[in-house]
Amino acid sequence: MGERQFVPPAAAPGPQLARATVEQRNVKLVIAYDGSAYHGWQRQADGIDTVQQRIEDAAVRVLNHPVVVFGAGRTDAGVHAEGQVANLYTTRASIPLHSLRRAMNSRLPGDIVVRSAAQVPESFHASRSAVGKTYRYRIYVAPIRPATLHTQVYHYWRPLDVEPMRAAAARLLGTRDFRGFATTAEVRDHTVRTLFRCDVTEAGPEIHVSVQGDGFLYNMVRNIVGTLVEVGRGRWAPGRIDQILASRDRRDAGPTAPAEGLYLVCVYYRPEDLRLANNAAVQ
Repeated sequence: MGERQFVPPAAAPGPQLARATVEQRNVKLVIAYDGSAYHGWQRQADGIDTVQQRIEDAAVRVLNHPVVVFGAGRTDAGVHAEGQVANLYTTRASIPLHSLRRAMNSRLPGDIVVRSAAQVPESFHASRSAVGKTYRYRIYVAPIRPATLHTQVYHYWRPLDVEPMRAAAARLLGTRDFRGFATTAEVRDHTVRTLFRCDVTEAGPEIHVSVQGDGFLYNMVRNIVGTLVEVGRGRWAPGRIDQILASRDRRDAGPTAPAEGLYLVCVYYRPEDLRLANNAAVQ
């Protein structure tokens, strides 16, 4: 299950030749990056600089064969990651995974790093196998913007009351139809998702909104944050959340918070989807 066998076609015409096999590994990567300089994760046909393209270029240079990297989520331009997950297939079965990680990092820019590399079953797919994600959003609350963090946080210059924000966030928990928090460009018909956590915490001058769920609609987290900010500034009461969930109307929710404050923290998988059939050690 953990390996795929490739059998080249026999040469023709001529006598039957012995068929060679090439072992292939499916490698799971955990990646962190500062998305400030990139046009999102997804590779683009016009050559615009993206995180996926940088990862693939580094992998090709190390593995010396074409590589496609499959990501768990298509983070937008300016969005960051602490635990983006991706997978790739390689026929270089002999290279140790710690060496692959080290060699790729030596060929990546300083704002992208492969945190780990592990062999997984050939059926594993970073996106399709995912069963949940955690995002964190950072709001810097101060009259003057932080010069050294301006691409890392959303600067909000007015005071925010955290307690009403917490009360509003609690109303989002459970299995709900989040159509009202999706972008108007959302094309999926099924907009029901389950949120397990929606925490609002203070960290010095920052307010962090951490959201964990089984899946997210396009811009859902940023729209939730924009709504919580409206509650925190006193424009809306926490009960506004109930109205948005009931109406399923994006116009009832708050503005979309800027991309620079958003981080993909973690992607979750079932243990059986990561376990190799032969119990081979991962690195």
